[in-house]
Amino acid sequence: MKKSTTISRLWASPPRFNRTTLSLLTAVALTLFYNSALWSLILKTPFDNAVDLYVFCGAFFLFIFLIFNILITLVSVPYLQKPLIILLILSAAGCNFFANHYGIMFDRNMMQNLMETDSAEVVELINANLLISLLFFGVIPAVFVALIKIKPTSLRTDVKQKLINILLSSLLLIAVILLAYKDFSSVFRTHREIRNLIIPTSYLYYGSRYLSGAYDLNNRPLQTIGLDASSGPLLNSATKKVVTVVVVGETARAMNFSLNHYGRDTNPELSKENIINFSQTYSCGTDTAVSVPCMFSDIPRSNFDNATAKSRENVLDVLSHAGVNALWRDNNSGCKGVCDRIHQQSQKDYRVETNCNKDECFDEMMLNNLSAYLEGSTENAMVVLHQHGSHGPSYTQRYPKAYERFTPVCTGSDLQSCSQQQVINAYDNTILYTDHFLAQVIAFLKQHDDQYITAMLYVSDHGESLGESNLYLHGLPYFIAPEEQTHVPLILWLSEAYKSQFKINSECLARQASSQLSHDNIFHSILGLMNIQTTLRKNDMDIFAQCRNTAQIAGISRL
Repeated sequence: MKKSTTISRLWASPPRFNRTTLSLLTAVALTLFYNSALWSLILKTPFDNAVDLYVFCGAFFLFIFLIFNILITLVSVPYLQKPLIILLILSAAGCNFFANHYGIMFDRNMMQNLMETDSAEVVELINANLLISLLFFGVIPAVFVALIKIKPTSLRTDVKQKLINILLSSLLLIAVILLAYKDFSSVFRTHREIRNLIIPTSYLYYGSRYLSGAYDLNNRPLQTIGLDASSGPLLNSATKKVVTVVVVGETARAMNFSLNHYGRDTNPELSKENIINFSQTYSCGTDTAVSVPCMFSDIPRSNFDNATAKSRENVLDVLSHAGVNALWRDNNSGCKGVCDRIHQQSQKDYRVETNCNKDECFDEMMLNNLSAYLEGSTENAMVVLHQHGSHGPSYTQRYPKAYERFTPVCTGSDLQSCSQQQVINAYDNTILYTDHFLAQVIAFLKQHDDQYITAMLYVSDHGESLGESNLYLHGLPYFIAPEEQTHVPLILWLSEAYKSQFKINSECLARQASSQLSHDNIFHSILGLMNIQTTLRKNDMDIFAQCRNTAQIAGISRL
């Protein structure tokens, strides 16, 4: 009864602060309690001794606190201060959870990826630990802020307090920077990712930039490329339609493919097919929003900018210029602008409930009604199948129960509540199902040998961390991303008719299968594979260029 009375009194008589005090308390709370991933990284930074580490931590605490205090004070106006602080606390609580549990950094690419993901992927991230964290670090502090009474002050006094607060904070900030500049510059140079770990400034900066359109150049005129593209003599001489299927994988890392000597048999079906496995292939980015546009673009990773790529045509447009019918089928969160100018088909065009569970449809669904589409086309075709593949964290949703070979599995989205082996087991099952799906694509193409000359190229967009170094999922800035997130599978299957028609020496390709490749090769290799002639194609980037019978090609050209 006494306890209940005390709570009632606190509820009836909440604390009273002036605006400056509330700004200071909020800045302290954000610095201490909403940047655990940041402090974890800093505490792991090597220093000569413990004293130097503690001095640096103290200086860095002041640095962040003072910046937060200045920014919060600037927006501390009547009727807006408390709502803004509440929104800040709630969003910071969520971001801190993902940074701490999954190693996510809220940089430009991650914000773009978050903004362009679909609702199903967002729902997957919701779990009990997230809700508990949001309750204690978000809802309860937000309620406390809502109950606080702001001490009434005159406008003159309020402005005076703010100016004094900002002035003193600015002077102290300058002093901290000057005194600790050497250590700051050294640590920032070694750990550039620190700026993307500072919550809330990281997501506020990049999020506002995205929403303001700074990363979107859709208002710019579309830059056409490859207008000189035409079908070459090998394609022109084909007596049947040529159908090339490009499968864009999702979150598949090469090291978990038994084709790449992984300890588990995750590729039992592909290992029986006459494929070529390019074992040393690396992605353009660590998230779909970057990697998918990049792999279809002629802009190399070293110069790639997503906004620029959106205002520039890609290899699918070039194929269209050459008279090839390009089709995009998606079982993911969209094509990220790549397929905007070609024919697209959604689930309504091929959904069959037997390929779906209550939550989502499996990748095999994309083969439904594909025969009818190809029969209705009079042109050579490039078909892109965009998988849901191995997208986490709910790996068990990515495959039918029949492909749950590796057990026990992590059944939820809170990966840290499972053992690492359970996470790996669930993930390996997704690779096993991808193996089956790719084998089904090959079987589909074999069934149409009498109608078409067929080939399949498979490449994943990026890899995945499965608890290594306490990292999960993907999306780390490329310069610090581990190999688990950048080393991806690249697999080629060619029908005998395709090899014959396009004069491709598969033994030659097999000898190059261990050469280092990347997404930069995809644009040029697709053009080379289909014998599309254009000045855009770079011979040294086309993996097929060295393995053609040039004498035969010259003979055909003279006919």
